[in-house]
Amino acid sequence: MNARHVRGAALVLLLASGGCLSRPRFLQPEAQRSWPATYLSAQNAADHGGYDDADRILADFAKGHPNTTQAAEAGYWRAVYKLDPANKSASTREAIAGLDAYIASSNVDHRGEAMTLRRLATQLMSLDRALAQKPDEPPVAAKSRDEEVQKLRDELQATKDELERIKRRLAAPKP
Repeated sequence: MNARHVRGAALVLLLASGGCLSRPRFLQPEAQRSWPATYLSAQNAADHGGYDDADRILADFAKGHPNTTQAAEAGYWRAVYKLDPANKSASTREAIAGLDAYIASSNVDHRGEAMTLRRLATQLMSLDRALAQKPDEPPVAAKSRDEEVQKLRDELQATKDELERIKRRLAAPKP
């Protein structure tokens, strides 16, 4: 076989396999090579309560690899960690902004999840606002207070009725 036949056979085998040959790792872009380790480092920090460290790791990665798919993923995970109630630096508003930026990016892996998280974060903010507008008094105490007020009103009315009865009796002519 000559070289031309060998290349043709290799091309046929490549096409038959669906073209599933991946680039060797050393030929991948730097962001793609370093993302898995960065993600695992941030996830490990967050798993151990180091949300600020996780945020810094992801922010540094995104800053070092702007306009990459992996930078968008870093933004997604930053937003997710900002929604975690265990995160002392949690910020629903910042999480929503991060999710909005992620959703606006093209070619992202978690668009559906980001949209769902954004809706949940928006509802969470609405609930927080609603709770802030209500008095600090629990509903049970408010009900007890209303019952106590009604009881006092009834007693006052009974006292007024008794006073009226006494007035009529005193005002009546004596026989």
